[in-house]
Amino acid sequence: MNQNLCNYQPINSYGVIGDCHSVVLISPDGSVDWGCLPDFDSPALFCRLLDAERGGYFQIAPTDEAIPGSQRYLRSSNVLQTRFASTSGEIVLTDFMPVETLSAWPYQGMNNNTWTREDGSCHCLVRSVECTYGELPVTMTLKVSPNYAASSSKIFPVENNFGAVISDGNQHVGLSIVGAYRVASFSMSLEQDEKIVHPSITVQMTLREGESVLFAVGVGRSLQATRRLVENELQQRNFDAELAHTLHCWRKWIKGCNYHGPYAEAVERSALTLKMMTYAPTGAIVAAPTTSLPEYLGGTRNWDYRYTWLRDATFTLYALNVLGFTEEARAFTHWLRRLSYISGEDLQIMYGIRGERDLTERTLTHLSGYCDTGPVRVGNGAANQKQLDVFGEVLDCIHLYRRQGGFERYGETLNESMWAMMHTLVEYVCAHWHEPDSGIWEVRGDLRHFVYSKVMCWVALDRGIRAAQQLGLEADLPRWCIIRDQIRTDILSHGYNTSLGAFTQSYDNDTLDASNLLLPLVGFIPADDPRMRSTIDRTIERLTDENGFVYRYLSEDGIEGTEGTFSICTFWLVDNLAMQGRVDEARSLFERLLSYAGRLGLFSEEIDSDNRTALGNYPQAFTHIALVNSAINLQKAERRLAEHHTDPVIAAIKLHPANG
Repeated sequence: MNQNLCNYQPINSYGVIGDCHSVVLISPDGSVDWGCLPDFDSPALFCRLLDAERGGYFQIAPTDEAIPGSQRYLRSSNVLQTRFASTSGEIVLTDFMPVETLSAWPYQGMNNNTWTREDGSCHCLVRSVECTYGELPVTMTLKVSPNYAASSSKIFPVENNFGAVISDGNQHVGLSIVGAYRVASFSMSLEQDEKIVHPSITVQMTLREGESVLFAVGVGRSLQATRRLVENELQQRNFDAELAHTLHCWRKWIKGCNYHGPYAEAVERSALTLKMMTYAPTGAIVAAPTTSLPEYLGGTRNWDYRYTWLRDATFTLYALNVLGFTEEARAFTHWLRRLSYISGEDLQIMYGIRGERDLTERTLTHLSGYCDTGPVRVGNGAANQKQLDVFGEVLDCIHLYRRQGGFERYGETLNESMWAMMHTLVEYVCAHWHEPDSGIWEVRGDLRHFVYSKVMCWVALDRGIRAAQQLGLEADLPRWCIIRDQIRTDILSHGYNTSLGAFTQSYDNDTLDASNLLLPLVGFIPADDPRMRSTIDRTIERLTDENGFVYRYLSEDGIEGTEGTFSICTFWLVDNLAMQGRVDEARSLFERLLSYAGRLGLFSEEIDSDNRTALGNYPQAFTHIALVNSAINLQKAERRLAEHHTDPVIAAIKLHPANG
């Protein structure tokens, strides 16, 4: 199925805005097609992205649908502008979610949806439309589809054109309209037919140069509270000041970025996107803010990513740490401490954003899916899988935070409770490293001895040993060192296929797996080791498409359907090429992959490079993490290469490629 032939926007055409509690996706035609409010995991109120007919949306655009929109982010922020221009006039739509502060703060508690901000006001979505020259007829359409469009809703109008309340009895959405009285041509109509499952609100107006109208949407705990929200709070808030403050907060935060090398714009956008996917009240980080965007059109590989994978979160923190952002690691560490009651036996690979353990997976059969590619799933059954790699990733995250002085920076120490948790996880690995698991890719088939899982068990021992040695912590170091060496020997004996000349997906087979590109990145083996060099050569030969983009693997995994190339894996290949000194190859592949981002510089999980089609959930933290790391690794490789040239002209060219 060709995405261009279906009645949906390309996945990576969407702009994304958020407030570190949730995000919404906004298409170039001014439509919010996905939004879960007030939190990432709230039931979707807008889900046209997953069903063009049934799903709700919130669109502001010229009445003449032929007028195209172009999007951009305001400098160094997550504030989005969409511009519509014709010969008769131009309007600018500014979308943002107000923030008070972007400083991370410690864990606030379990199971407390964030309906209100610290100042007592609600979290909301603000959409301001202004005519910048001429005049244009504009239409606003708001169709709320509560509970993933499974519940019918009713509209309760508010007098004096202030707005309305939309409710299904459980979710209550308030629309407040500000400034309508300043527009001569303005009318609002409501669908009232009880046969309509999700009635809509339509506003027709003609804006002339200098005129503007603002629409604010918030969520309340009850019908009465939401009515008060519409009539009072949203009418009284100074959204011009909140926009200025929100811009200030994003720009102040991104100023902390210590990367100033080539591809700085792409790195900045990635950092802003990763920050947007942190859940401020707890420090948790979602893998992506969407669910069920397909990994292949017409396939069944559609998953819910609105949760905190320990693996993804630790990779995210690594990327933010190397850019100079440490508060996020501190907040996540506090979140981990709240999970410190866990033992190795019941450590899950993923949790809800408040630490929830029950992420039961179910299918929403009433939704057709993006481009009619179902199923649409909420929850994720992979939460119950056994994945041994997660132990190494958690311990490596704490190790990195400690090594970079994170504890000392905030007047803290690797205290008794944190070390007790780390000690418990290391001991679990000591007892279970030799067992099979489901692996990093959450294969839903038989358990296997995945090479990457074994490597991360080695990492878990290595990081635990280093902490104990460097801080004088209580541990059975002789036994830990012996087991660490045993794991390494086992991997080199059974995980490297000498006939193939490559590390393999699992023990004693000949299947390649892109996760083995991480082996040098976690310090298990040098990138220029002959075994790693040949692994990279085999990966390029057998696991890439004609553009050089990398598949995770090409073997049976117990799930129907195929998938695209994984962008994170391609970035891992860039890292390895750079670390081996193959800088021209690395840079070429990096820039080729960057060209497949959306116009706003955002990436989904996968790419069908034949059609230049984005696939999978969006925006994908994993992909932006890898982009940041690859830019940094390329910069390091360029510097090493420049140091080998005595000619200053050659050195300057190597350090500053023309298209960087």
